[in-house]
Amino acid sequence: MTKLKKYFLKALLISDNKTTYFFLLQLRMRDFKNFRLLNETEIKIILAALNQISPSIAPFIEKKNFSLYILIPENENRHLVYLIFERLRELILSFQINVKITSTGLYLGFISRNTFFLSLEGAEFFLKENIIPEHNILKVTNEGEKAILYGNPITKRMISNFPSDFQKSAILLVLNESRELIALARLENDPSNYKLLNQGDLVATNLIDKGYYLRRKQ
Repeated sequence: MTKLKKYFLKALLISDNKTTYFFLLQLRMRDFKNFRLLNETEIKIILAALNQISPSIAPFIEKKNFSLYILIPENENRHLVYLIFERLRELILSFQINVKITSTGLYLGFISRNTFFLSLEGAEFFLKENIIPEHNILKVTNEGEKAILYGNPITKRMISNFPSDFQKSAILLVLNESRELIALARLENDPSNYKLLNQGDLVATNLIDKGYYLRRKQ
């Protein structure tokens, strides 16, 4: 076993669950100039964040034999994380080592200041695979949906369903009445105090919503 393989084996054993085996398989893949495998620190950061959203995500990635890569954009302080499907991985392996990759696979999120932020694309993918527990889903009304898509924070009057087993600071998938993903949010209030809140009180911070892309172009 080479020195490189020993390094990744050490990183993989940190999580102490089945997901570690998935990352060991990635050692066969090559690194490119701006597109590489996760290192030890990145593995821990991403696993910790995904497990908070759903403990089923990491085993799902392993079962499907997906690969996770880091894309390093020029002049940016954040590293983009991509989920690579098996057939696409085979194509990437055929590239020359000096190829510069700008985007590929499913954009899963980004790492900034040692924190992983899940993307809307990644959240929607996991939602469609039915591996997001209900206690990480926040449902809002039609009026609430409109307000959220303008970038507004989420107040009590916008919510149509608030599960009792939320945890403060949890990352929530915000769905409209048709169960379509419209945003990701962070719970700000203790769920046990929810009934005591006024209709205009803050419940969750809007981290990213589907209206952001339209607002950014204006």
